[in-house]
Amino acid sequence: MTVVNAKIYVARILGGSAHNDVLDMAGEAILRAYQDWQDAKFWRFLLKDATNGFSVTGVTLTQTATTINAPSSGAFDGINVGTTITVSGTATLAANTTVTVVTYGTDGTVSSITVSNAIGGTTDTNGTITISGNIPIIANTRDYNVPIDFFAPYGALLTTINRTLTYRDQRYWDRTITNQATVGTPSEYTLYNKYSELTQNFGTIKLRLDRIPSSADTLQLRYYRKFNTTGTNIDITDDLLYKFLDYAAAILLARKNAQEDVGAYLKEVLDAFGKAQESDEEPTDDNDDDVRMKSQYEMGTNNRPLWTNGDFDPFRN
Repeated sequence: MTVVNAKIYVARILGGSAHNDVLDMAGEAILRAYQDWQDAKFWRFLLKDATNGFSVTGVTLTQTATTINAPSSGAFDGINVGTTITVSGTATLAANTTVTVVTYGTDGTVSSITVSNAIGGTTDTNGTITISGNIPIIANTRDYNVPIDFFAPYGALLTTINRTLTYRDQRYWDRTITNQATVGTPSEYTLYNKYSELTQNFGTIKLRLDRIPSSADTLQLRYYRKFNTTGTNIDITDDLLYKFLDYAAAILLARKNAQEDVGAYLKEVLDAFGKAQESDEEPTDDNDDDVRMKSQYEMGTNNRPLWTNGDFDPFRN
């Protein structure tokens, strides 16, 4: 269903499918619904992997240049050194051209990339670049950019040595790994953002390996993508479409009734706040902490006896 028709459907709950103000409110309710559904669970229909790569449109490609500037903030954030790049438009690029340098701005986003071959053809002020999939692991490089539509990890695999990586929270490493500059073969990964999110358009997530790689490899990342909230069509599978739109309609109705029932609306807002906290505390389901053996230190000291003769009764004969 197109976004235009979805707004009409949602607005009908207020009888406002022909009123621009109500249609605008319906659009806002749909965006809120996307946020709530994204935070609610890891949806299976959003699963994908990085194999196919991604494309960036509206890129200026200058003849003989080897540097390509990002057309907008965040547009190049999923690019890593070593990835293969192709171009389309009037500009050309030699086969097997790779990214050799990724340059970051002061806000942590990728401002430009440098490629291994100069751009040929003619100047293209509105070209498209396509970045190959998967993440090239570079020896002595520990941190990597995740795809721009990344939301949460599902799994990671080093394809050359056929090793599955386990997700860990950074805090776990801080508690268990005294030397985090060890060189070797990675076995775990985490996600982090070393910049305050408010300084860089709400964050650029990076993938970090537990060991600094001693050799090159390729990392296949499977992940849950973000909802596409700016597309022409609603980004929901057909079997869930009307459930999603009815949810958005309920949000719209609640906003309309907020003045008449302030208490109910306040409860809804506080419930949403609680769900947001839960989502922040559980950034991924690729975590085996719930199935691994835990030490007494992690679980807390256990001073209970190994056996008992029943509940203590001071008046028992």
